[in-house]
Amino acid sequence: MAGFLQMCLQVPNLGTLLFFVLFVLAVPGYLVYGEQYDMFKFYFPLLVMFAGVLTESGKPRYFQELYPAAPNTLSGFLSKNFIDLMAITAILIATISASMETNNLAMGLVTGLISLTLTFPVASTIIPFFIRQFDYLLKDNTTFRFPGNWHKYFTGFVFIILFMIVQSLLLRVLGQSILSAKLVNNVAKNNLVY
Repeated sequence: MAGFLQMCLQVPNLGTLLFFVLFVLAVPGYLVYGEQYDMFKFYFPLLVMFAGVLTESGKPRYFQELYPAAPNTLSGFLSKNFIDLMAITAILIATISASMETNNLAMGLVTGLISLTLTFPVASTIIPFFIRQFDYLLKDNTTFRFPGNWHKYFTGFVFIILFMIVQSLLLRVLGQSILSAKLVNNVAKNNLVY
């Protein structure tokens, strides 16, 4: 097992290939097999953040072609844009679903704007910034050196969870306010004041 892991870490782009096999093919395949189609609208935006964490935390050796901030190779360009395309598709589906389920265009627009705003800037800029800052903080204030950058991965995963909670709360709060405003609007339109 250790030999396989060592080989995976030494072969260029093998980490990216394994990421795609596991998280782009296997997990979505399992979701389709289990008929859990509703999970796609959460899974693929989460995947963008996950790829951003792996790329930033794996520097300088691992996952550099997975989700680079400025791709300078064909494999990095294809990888980043394919992950982005899947996430945009999932966000569009979530936006359309929210509009159709609530019969409210504003709800769909808010869902899409929140999801787009919290997915792409967070994955490519904000989470990598926090990972770097936490790394500098630990290196400056401790003498212990963390093997394998595990502290970077941990920091990234904590921020992914934090931003997914923020997204969920924003969608819930704004969704309720939009739906209650629509109810008040409908009551006023129909002159059904209580």
